[in-house]
Amino acid sequence: MALPSNAVARAQEPLDSPPSEEVVEAPQPPASIARSHDWRKPGFPAAVGGSLFDGACVPLTSIASNVPNLPFRSGLTETLDFLRLSNIRWMRVFATGHGIGPDRAPRDTAAAVRALRTLVDQVAAYNAKNPPHEAVYVLVSLTDYYPRGVPGDRHAYDHPNFRDVPVLPAPWYRSGVRLFDFDQEHGYGRLQYMPNYEVYYKPWVQQIVASLADSPALLGWQLGNELKARGSPRNGFTPSDAYGWYLGFTRDMVDTIRQSDRNHLIFMGAQYMAELVDWDYRLNGTPVTEMLPTYRGLVQDALDACDAYCWNVWGLTGYDGNPFAIDDAMSFRRAGVASVYTEFGHTREIHGDSQRLFTGDRAFAVRFGVPSAWIDLDGRQFPRQWSVPDLMAQAGVAGIAPWGTPAPTKDAELDTDVGRGITYAPDEGPLWSAWRDVATRLEAANRAAGVSSECRALDSTTAR
Repeated sequence: MALPSNAVARAQEPLDSPPSEEVVEAPQPPASIARSHDWRKPGFPAAVGGSLFDGACVPLTSIASNVPNLPFRSGLTETLDFLRLSNIRWMRVFATGHGIGPDRAPRDTAAAVRALRTLVDQVAAYNAKNPPHEAVYVLVSLTDYYPRGVPGDRHAYDHPNFRDVPVLPAPWYRSGVRLFDFDQEHGYGRLQYMPNYEVYYKPWVQQIVASLADSPALLGWQLGNELKARGSPRNGFTPSDAYGWYLGFTRDMVDTIRQSDRNHLIFMGAQYMAELVDWDYRLNGTPVTEMLPTYRGLVQDALDACDAYCWNVWGLTGYDGNPFAIDDAMSFRRAGVASVYTEFGHTREIHGDSQRLFTGDRAFAVRFGVPSAWIDLDGRQFPRQWSVPDLMAQAGVAGIAPWGTPAPTKDAELDTDVGRGITYAPDEGPLWSAWRDVATRLEAANRAAGVSSECRALDSTTAR
């Protein structure tokens, strides 16, 4: 894929300046794919050739919103008005809720289905009253790496550094071993008879997907939020073991979703490859040349994680200009596979040895990037981190959903994060203005591009 070479210059240009026509061939060879990850059912959003499209095959390169608890609180109508008027085209919600108590989180699958069905039906009715180019779609994340998760699933302390964060440990992804024991870190003790994904998560997904498979308001399904599968010497398995289980889980669950739903897109749920496999191939931020073939092999393994069907979109999490997510976006784009940031932001204040304080102007960072040097996997050096428009133009990112972005309405506090998000943060005003400007520019470009013939030519539901 040809990538524009003027990333640095464009990061310093006004937001409404025209893009340069100069391009150069990227030296890194594209990954090969034995199977296409494209998917389109006529009338529903599509992923084709590394890009997203709406139901009419108009490009959907867009800004989104993170409102994980919206199915379980009030404020939907206000949120839809807020997003539509801001040219924000989709929102991510969690089937499990995120960080909420038992009074809000679904107690069982039936409760989750009711909440999600109510939400998507209301979104569909709202969209029917407005022009198609103003439609707001819903991406459903099917579980959370962190508690609470799917009712019945259990979390464990499995990270040697993060002692107070229980997560889904890697054996959860291991098919065929429905119950397992796990020796936790930090003296938390040994857990017995923990269920793998087949016990609670898989039937949960089957019922939720079947109940919403016909909704025109859905963008798609995300396998989970920030899922990873790290090795554990304490428990006798390696990172390669864990990644293998994760890929097997992916194949199984993609085919499971396609048994009920051949309409909607399927998003992977990783943060980025380095986090997924717990492997740092950058030394103090600089790519280690000798390690890059292994990284490309890991990307190839993910691309090849298909049985009857393939997943369609690679999901990313990126804060404070993290280059690992950019590495993934460019790698998958070169293979013709779309990537989106399902979480994105700049941290206003965060503590801990593994984090740093972001002291810059966050609205400026959205528009123009941050004056912090970095090197991409091709060895190109940049004096600035890329802005949001540059991530779209240079890395080929198909969508970005900033974190903590509910409409400022009743119950919005359940979805806010004043350290990493926008709503109710001290710099809320200029941040929303920056994101709206970017979203408006993207939407104008989408409409100017018009209907894609490549998208219109595809109907995945007749190919298998």
